[in-house]
Amino acid sequence: MVRTPREIEAVALKARKELGLCLGFNESLLRKNLEDRGYFLFYYPFGESGILGALFSNVHARILVINSSQSIGRQNFTVAHELGHIYLHNTESLVEMPGDESSTKEMEADRFASMFLMPANDVSSIIRTNGGIEFDAVEVMEISQMFRMSYKATLERLKEVFGQRAIPQSLWDKKPLQLAEMLNMDRRLYEPSEEKYWSNSKYVSTAFRALKKERISFSRFLELMKEIGLDGYDVLENMKENN
Repeated sequence: MVRTPREIEAVALKARKELGLCLGFNESLLRKNLEDRGYFLFYYPFGESGILGALFSNVHARILVINSSQSIGRQNFTVAHELGHIYLHNTESLVEMPGDESSTKEMEADRFASMFLMPANDVSSIIRTNGGIEFDAVEVMEISQMFRMSYKATLERLKEVFGQRAIPQSLWDKKPLQLAEMLNMDRRLYEPSEEKYWSNSKYVSTAFRALKKERISFSRFLELMKEIGLDGYDVLENMKENN
């Protein structure tokens, strides 16, 4: 079933509400709220030509994998894109590679991501106009920073909300890193983070429960902790203190 833009927007707004997002976007808040809801997040630098992202979802866990060799703005879009597959398509397993964007489901997930990160009502509320607006580079950068989207994705979304005439052709040729430097804005949004991150707390608590229920051995628990750079004995001591 092909969904209309209005249907996708309704699902995206519902997802934002469920995940505790207000005006604008904050990747740290989304990460925390996803983990609080049982998601496991893995960020790893797979390289510019590596996977963009992946998801594995079942009744036991939801795992999102993000390529941190992409810019932070692109990473945010990938997280939202994978959530789109979950919310729209109930996808259980998917690995995203560059060039896989042409299917209907991929286009729907892209549209979901754009609407999830930058809801039309939110951006319209900060752009007061009766029509005929034309953005300049400074305004686009400010909006990009507020909604934590890449420069290009911000342009695409603004074109979708306000129309083609709102985006002068010259804006497409601007270099966001140079603009961020000139405007003293957060340039990290447009750079790869090369981050190596996984949801330690959820990973640890899951392994600890498995140990308590004797689903894994003590030696296996120590191995699992070592794999994520932790001392299993210290983890057990901390878990005892907190329980």
